[in-house]
Formats: sequence, C-alpha cells, structure tokens
Amino acid sequence: MATLSLQLYTLRDQLTSDRDATLAALATMGLDEVEPFGIENFAWLAEALAAHGLKAGSAHAGLVSEPEKVLAAAQALGVKTIFQPFWDPEKWQNEAGIRELATALNGLVDSFAAAGIAIGYHNHDFEFTAPDVDGVPAYDFLVSLLDPRIVLEVDTYWAAAGGRDVPALLDTYGDRITHLHVKDGPLQPSRSGAANVVLGTGLMDLTPILEASANRTWVVEFDFAAIDPVDEVRQSVAYLKAR
Repeated sequence: MATLSLQLYTLRDQLTSDRDATLAALATMGLDEVEPFGIENFAWLAEALAAHGLKAGSAHAGLVSEPEKVLAAAQALGVKTIFQPFWDPEKWQNEAGIRELATALNGLVDSFAAAGIAIGYHNHDFEFTAPDVDGVPAYDFLVSLLDPRIVLEVDTYWAAAGGRDVPALLDTYGDRITHLHVKDGPLQPSRSGAANVVLGTGLMDLTPILEASANRTWVVEFDFAAIDPVDEVRQSVAYLKAR
C-alpha cells in the first residue's frame, strides 16, 4: 500500500489555536507520516512532532529563497524530500521565468543530495494553463530543464483543474513522480477560494489516479475545509486506507 501522509497546511489554523490537541488527533488516524510546510519558519516542529510520535517524510519549503535555512530545518526534522511549493504565476507566462526556476533548483541538487535529501517541485493549476514554450506545455518544458534527480509532487486536483489528464501525466513521468497531493472538490481554479471536500465526495475521478500510484506517497490536503477540518481529514484518510 502507498505511504499515507497529510500536508499540515490543511490544519494551519488548528495548529495555531491548539497545536498539541491537533497533533494528538493526527496521531490517531493511522498516517505513516506528515508533510509540514514552511519548515524554515517553525523551530518547534521537530520537537512537537516527536512528542506525538509523528514523523515528517517530506516537506514544502522556500528552497529557492532560503536554501541554507531549509537544509538545516530538513536535517533537524529528518525530512527526505523537500518540494518548492510555488513559483509566481507571472513567471510561468514566459520562457525566461520558467528557466529561472529550473536554474535555481538545478543549482541546489548537489548540496541537498550530499545530505541525503531529494528536492522537487509541487504544482498548482496555473502551470497547466500557462502558454506553451515552442509548442511544449509550460509544465513539461520545466521538467525538460530539470536535473533528472529532481522529483515531482503532482497536486492531482490542481492538475485536473488546469485541464491536464492526470493518469496520463502520471504515466508520462513514472517514477519521477514520488508524491501526490490527493484532494477532492468542485474543480474550480486555485484562486477561487472554493472549499475542498472529503475524498470521494467531489468531482475528482480518484480511482485511476490511486490505482496507478501504489508506490507513491499519497498526501491528503485541503487548501480550505469548510466544515470540520480535523474530521474531514480523518474521513479522507479512512477513504485512502480502504483502497
């Protein structure tokens, strides 16, 4: 079975208001690991996760902007894969902006690899709606520029919202895709503010995605949960564990 994780951004408000109770709830859900965000900014993470028997397998962090701080935080957490979670949508509108991202990530591969840490990129929807570069879709153009050691975390929901055939994308990049963000909802653009919903209750066709990804890490995420985030996470984890 795939490794099960949760992007902690899902519970950002709960972690602010009652960190211990939130982490204690996560510890009862049967997750294999969690995926923190902004690890360079939260010195309490390693101690708090360990206190609840949780481990961080992957993380989102500002690789391009603060690589030294990110590396130190990743080593403290024991993280094995770090994803650059965002690149300005305006820079996706032209070849130069995409090349800037590729050059920055390529320049970090060696130092992170020396520490036993893989780096990668996580998408939203705008990478798939950006203009082609010489007839090549912008996302694929980025991947063509990246050092082959750089891995991919496919946000399946945003890829679908951006018009990409997600099972075909998974097939195209195979083992290069190590992690999936698995979420459900109304498939509206990422900047619409529409709430995600419990897995299996929205418009995503999750079955072919999950069937093609038994060896990948499945990361539950809600960009916004409108009802009860902790309970919606619990139901979504149960949905995946039943697959």
